[in-house]
Amino acid sequence: MEQEVIEVYAFDPEDYCDWRRKSDGMTFRDVVKEFERDFHQRHSCEYALNLYANSATMHLLEKSCDAASFLSYGMDLTQGNAFDAEQDPSINHAIEAHSRHVFVYGIDSAYMEISDGRIVIDEEKGIYPLTLLIDSSMHDGMLRLATPTSDDDGEAELVVIDSPQFEYV
Repeated sequence: MEQEVIEVYAFDPEDYCDWRRKSDGMTFRDVVKEFERDFHQRHSCEYALNLYANSATMHLLEKSCDAASFLSYGMDLTQGNAFDAEQDPSINHAIEAHSRHVFVYGIDSAYMEISDGRIVIDEEKGIYPLTLLIDSSMHDGMLRLATPTSDDDGEAELVVIDSPQFEYV
């Protein structure tokens, strides 16, 4: 498991009604985008790549994104409270085979631009989708944004998961 740059953010889950904040009508997804922007401001060379939260927070996020009822947001962590890029995807893929839900493991970053109606990954700047990770040890009203540190001399291991392709229309 890698080291990470981490910021923890708090919000009041009771302040949300119909997936919007009561005080200003902002969706929880837009609040997460504000947290992403704050993360980048604090760590100007980094963009958040991982969002850790408990199941209740993931449910709030999926509803604020108007996700269909058969979609389930987040990948369960299998090795404690940090993402294991080798084992977690493999174990979650095996779980998927026995579920009625389609799992969503990533959403667009607040920094991803739209070009020709498509959301664009910017590898040069390090802007990728935000990986959604379920950390059952986190309390309601808390989420953690993180990005792995680059202390591994660029030796990233590519993990390929053979997964069916879905198109949501």
